[in-house]
Amino acid sequence: MRKKFVWLTDTHLNIALSGATRRLTSHLLRENPDGLLITGDISNGVHIESCLSSLARALPCPIYYVLGNHDYHGRTFASVHSDLRRLQCEHPNLRWMTDSGVVDLGNGTAVIGTEGWYDARLGDPGWLRYTMDWVLIPDLFLMSGHEARIDAFRKRADASSLLISTRLEAAFESFDTVYVLTHFPPWKEATRDVGTLLEQFWLPYNTNVAMGRAIELVADSFLSKRIVVLSGHTHTDCWMRIRPNLECRVNRAKYYGRPDGVENILI
Repeated sequence: MRKKFVWLTDTHLNIALSGATRRLTSHLLRENPDGLLITGDISNGVHIESCLSSLARALPCPIYYVLGNHDYHGRTFASVHSDLRRLQCEHPNLRWMTDSGVVDLGNGTAVIGTEGWYDARLGDPGWLRYTMDWVLIPDLFLMSGHEARIDAFRKRADASSLLISTRLEAAFESFDTVYVLTHFPPWKEATRDVGTLLEQFWLPYNTNVAMGRAIELVADSFLSKRIVVLSGHTHTDCWMRIRPNLECRVNRAKYYGRPDGVENILI
């Protein structure tokens, strides 16, 4: 029997109009999915716990999620992660994918995931001085300068790439199709403004190149298997095929309680 999963991203519920979370959960309950997939920017660091708790209490299905950069705003990385681990003990249907390994969705399909980060390997990394993450995340703000932050971004991106590569290989021992949840698109073609004057500004902030390369290597080693990467961050719809057995989808954002930002996935 086929299963239905709902995918959404970049809900930014902390700045949504009053009642947005309630409207969101009402819509999801009507969809009656077997699971919910979320690819980050759920809220901000201050409100991420309450937003996830509200979803977990309202929905009977598993919620498989990764975080985005906004989900750390106002908090340290470690404090957010500590709260998520505690929250999962309170709500067993919450599955933070960074800690969850390979999860069986049924019908020969698994899901894996982790946040990743933009790695400034495309475009002009100097433009990252004019973005807000390093101002709003204490770990980054307290670093000694821009070059130290770029190095930190790349270390986070590289660590995420290794984790996804390892889990993909492990998943393919048992599954034919693997969905990869991550916030930052791993390929520049999956982002907005490529080929425009804004490309040099946005590419360092919008892409995790290291993860794209790592996923391609696994795809080339398992040609009979299928990989579907789901991401967000750019607030722009995109679908692209990287290899015959590898595709990337980016979903639109700013859900704010509206049903037009939700996509159903059947497996």
